[in-house]
Amino acid sequence: MSLPGNAVSASASARRSESVLRFDRWAASYELSQLQTVLYGRVHDAVLRYARRHVPDPGTILDVGCGTGRLPARLVSSYGRAHVVGIDASAGMIRQAVTAPVLHRTGFAASVAEQMPFADAVFDLVVATLSVSHWGDRATGLAEISRVMAPGATLVVADICPVRPLRPMTGWARPGKCRRPGELPVLIAASGLRVEHVEPIRAVASIADTALVAARTSRTGLAARADTGDSGSGQGNEWRRCDVEPRPFGPYGRRRRGWVLAQGNIYPCRI
Repeated sequence: MSLPGNAVSASASARRSESVLRFDRWAASYELSQLQTVLYGRVHDAVLRYARRHVPDPGTILDVGCGTGRLPARLVSSYGRAHVVGIDASAGMIRQAVTAPVLHRTGFAASVAEQMPFADAVFDLVVATLSVSHWGDRATGLAEISRVMAPGATLVVADICPVRPLRPMTGWARPGKCRRPGELPVLIAASGLRVEHVEPIRAVASIADTALVAARTSRTGLAARADTGDSGSGQGNEWRRCDVEPRPFGPYGRRRRGWVLAQGNIYPCRI
């Protein structure tokens, strides 16, 4: 019998299984895909820029949804002393990662985001690029990430996020995908993390509406949240206030650079 809160729903499991099988089949030719250049590589660039600027010297790094290990390889090159672990639900992707040229200070494991084989509070930096939308249960996966993050650790997520609400019949609006602007930052805040930054990844705007979201744990970590009775609901996660009235989320305008989280919605505003 499955325990409430410890397992994803049957429908979510089915979606995850379908996604995993698709990536297993793709694994052998994944590195040859044109998406490596026009999408994945550019998203990795954005995540690495933010991480290097805001997390200068992490000891341990986790890549959730690492694929064939491209981003872990770049993280090892960027951080001279860090140990990098990559996990992916696709065993085929992990087989490709571990057979790549050997990189010291890296490790890989086949694991789903919703149930990771790590102790609490062990990673200083966690990244997830274009993988959250493939998880069977995003809320559970983000809660697991929050659990394994050390006090003061940073999460950097990049994923598909629409700039306007999607109609129910559109492909990106199927279950598991972000349907509304600001949905991903709100989910991250609900996991107990403090959202600190949101920005569109303009380098891939012609291909997909993609956003980078960065969040951080408290300096005291999970124990303090338990002691204070913080349920991780995202209350009080108001950030980057604008000095003008926020406008509803719309197409990214040239001068729209500020962001505000208010009443569970993300708004851009002019600064």
